[in-house]
Amino acid sequence: MTKKHPLLTLLTALLIVVGGGYFANHSKTTDSSPVTSSVRQATRHLAKSASQLAGTSSAPQPHGAKVAHDATDTQLLALQFDPTKYPENYANLGKSTLTHLQIHDALTHNHERAWVSIDPLDALGRSGTGQALVTYDSVESTSRMKRPPFAESADPTGYRGNNRIAQLVGYRGYFYNRSHTIAWSLVGNLGGPDSSANTIMQRPNLTTGTRAQNVGTNGRGTHTAGGMAYAETAIRNFVRSRPNIPVYYVVTPLYQGNEIVPRGTHVQAVSASDNGAALNINVYVFNNQNGATINYATGSWTQN
Repeated sequence: MTKKHPLLTLLTALLIVVGGGYFANHSKTTDSSPVTSSVRQATRHLAKSASQLAGTSSAPQPHGAKVAHDATDTQLLALQFDPTKYPENYANLGKSTLTHLQIHDALTHNHERAWVSIDPLDALGRSGTGQALVTYDSVESTSRMKRPPFAESADPTGYRGNNRIAQLVGYRGYFYNRSHTIAWSLVGNLGGPDSSANTIMQRPNLTTGTRAQNVGTNGRGTHTAGGMAYAETAIRNFVRSRPNIPVYYVVTPLYQGNEIVPRGTHVQAVSASDNGAALNINVYVFNNQNGATINYATGSWTQN
């Protein structure tokens, strides 16, 4: 015996009720009659049930976070890292909250050509927000360059003296990375090959981030890259597949009070020519490492 799908049953009932209402109306029943009112109520109820049933049939968005769509920095900082819920160190916040005016200004700022802007260090020497318009040319040109090395002066707050080899689940290597706010792979060519002049390789564009914060659990593919690499990989792939659509990228490290190491990073990216219709990313990247406890006030850490 063929098993009936509940959604099909509901839709069939809905058609019957609507059809009944049509014939009731055309049998000299007025709009205010009890028959028409009952038909409308039943129709609304069945439509709502069908909509709810249809919604439950779709798979939930992975790594979703229970915060407001336009979550404040305080709300994001309050998110608790859970490696079982956020295995790749990022929480999906839904669609970007960047406004159409912000996106338009970013697109026209340099006549739709790539650009990058990095906030200066704050009074505590901490890195702030980075913005960029990423284009096909900026990604492809950078891919043909060798990334310049970091200078000693590029060490971000909390990095020096705290970075040592760690043996963690699935990873052995340095605990921290100099994590780029705006990735070299997206716009590195704008500053040239010299690390002394390239703003992407300078301290204002760097934070002290765990290995998992930087790249997740060492994922390299489109669907496995985690941490900051999740959005960076998606942007590179997008501009290569849609070379005529640049991407507006905004990244903000978030600190708790006067702590010198960020607890996380708010990352947003949208396709600029269509106000985020083709690409729309809004994630919070946790600066945590499964198996370790971090003192964000100093950058020191202990293995659990």
